[in-house]
Amino acid sequence: MEQEQLKNTLEALLFVAAKPFKAKELAKILEMEAGEIQIALDALLEEKKDAGVILLNSNGEYQLATNNRYSTQVKNFLNAELREKLTDATVEVLAIITYRQPISKAELEAIRGVNSQYSLRNLLMRGLIEKISNPNDARSFLYKTTTEFLMHLGLTSVKDLPEFEKLVEQIKLPETPAITNANSDETAKIEEPTSLSALETEAIAEPEQTATKQQIPAEDAVTETAPSNTAAEDISEEDEDDEPEEDDDKDE
Repeated sequence: MEQEQLKNTLEALLFVAAKPFKAKELAKILEMEAGEIQIALDALLEEKKDAGVILLNSNGEYQLATNNRYSTQVKNFLNAELREKLTDATVEVLAIITYRQPISKAELEAIRGVNSQYSLRNLLMRGLIEKISNPNDARSFLYKTTTEFLMHLGLTSVKDLPEFEKLVEQIKLPETPAITNANSDETAKIEEPTSLSALETEAIAEPEQTATKQQIPAEDAVTETAPSNTAAEDISEEDEDDEPEEDDDKDE
């Protein structure tokens, strides 16, 4: 098959395909060598880069999509509700997957510090990410972006995404005065217990002085306790006086 005819054939197949295809899968369908299909796909990718419908390459999977130059018109036509309904948390998960793919759920949650099950489910339902088998653990999956994700961004490949380091450089950190004010507040909070401890010391000292002034002399204390001993003696004498009377009654 001639090169031009092969490109047209691949374009027709990818137009009617409901999912992206790899070069070896297309080679199997056309009963040709994978190397010939790859050469034709690379030529088709370069040829259609400025057309209304372009060829996307996502990790070796090819699919036709509209050019991002006409994304505004296409969005208005399709009423792109999907992008509008994405929450901040879901966008954060999608961004991490985009730059760290393929990535496991455990690695994703370790980066975010929170459970990401809902966001992953949301992205899977919308076809922006997909599961692939984990070569290191057959019991788990890895997540990566899909060709549909590239279609929404208007990119031909993940390599066309802006570099992560450049994006980080554009993030403005909080200004220094805000940090200084926070530190001064903390310093004030630390100094307060020192003044309180002085007040507590004075409060403790005053009761001790009051108690010293109200101490009862030792002699008065003895005098006050004396009547209790006298009362005890009176009770014992009365008991002794009662006993003979009971004996007299018995003799009579």
